[in-house]
Amino acid sequence: MYHDPSLNPFVREALMARLDDAQLSAIADGPDLDLSFHAARILKYRKRRAKPKYVTHRPNYPIEEVLDDYVSHRTGKVVEAKRQLKKRFDGLDHDMQERVMMALMEHGGLAERNLVYEKLCDEDFWTDDYIPFIEQWWEEFHDGRMARVIVKYCPREYLLAHMEELEGRCNYATLCIRTGIEPKEEKLYPRTYLYVLKTIGGQMGFHLGRRMVLKHIREFLYEEGEGRPVCSIYEIPYVRRMLSYLGEMGLAEDILALDAFDKRMRPIPRKDWGTAVIKAIEDEFEFPPYVYKDVK
Repeated sequence: MYHDPSLNPFVREALMARLDDAQLSAIADGPDLDLSFHAARILKYRKRRAKPKYVTHRPNYPIEEVLDDYVSHRTGKVVEAKRQLKKRFDGLDHDMQERVMMALMEHGGLAERNLVYEKLCDEDFWTDDYIPFIEQWWEEFHDGRMARVIVKYCPREYLLAHMEELEGRCNYATLCIRTGIEPKEEKLYPRTYLYVLKTIGGQMGFHLGRRMVLKHIREFLYEEGEGRPVCSIYEIPYVRRMLSYLGEMGLAEDILALDAFDKRMRPIPRKDWGTAVIKAIEDEFEFPPYVYKDVK
């Protein structure tokens, strides 16, 4: 029936589909080029369908097998293995969680690294058993996202040993608080500098506390003075908190000197107050020319 040349080629091929592979192979090797073409196409299609399909991981598949497929990059299984590792992560025991995190970190992309990072930042998830893991991560990969976790959890001795490489890749204030190292003034905003120094029990030189508060006031007035006119230092955000820090450090003279400064400036009209205060501060302290920035 399929020999009839008047039939539509698609009909002839459909009729030939009834034949087994041996019959089709004989036609494919035969002299009729038209039939040979259709027979070869059917055989190719059957071969493609007969190719074994990769079986994706079901939730009850051993997690060891899933992890091995992911790490070994087995063709056709990596995507599903990655999905299963994420999906089943919370139900794994501690040791397996560590192995999965290391695999996701080493072989995964940004999404996988962020997943591990978020887990380690979670107070409810964290145990000190992870300290060797994050130290290994840091030393092998120097992943900037891990610096925060390192500074938050690792022992002081470890932080001191890696101070130079951590300093530019984490919250500098937290690093100083965790290590007890006196902060560098130029690396912190004045209010943060006072907080850190107060927290670690640091010492301040004569009138340095007053200088830091006035430095903060100057920065505020340069950045926001025109949009938020004030006529007292106590109206400026964070000033009262900074005075509390000075009080906790026992710097009564600095607090009284700042209050005297405020009283001296108070008679100045509101519209001129900011400019006058900036000038008074700069006349007293040799601050470098102000560079505008986003105040945090």
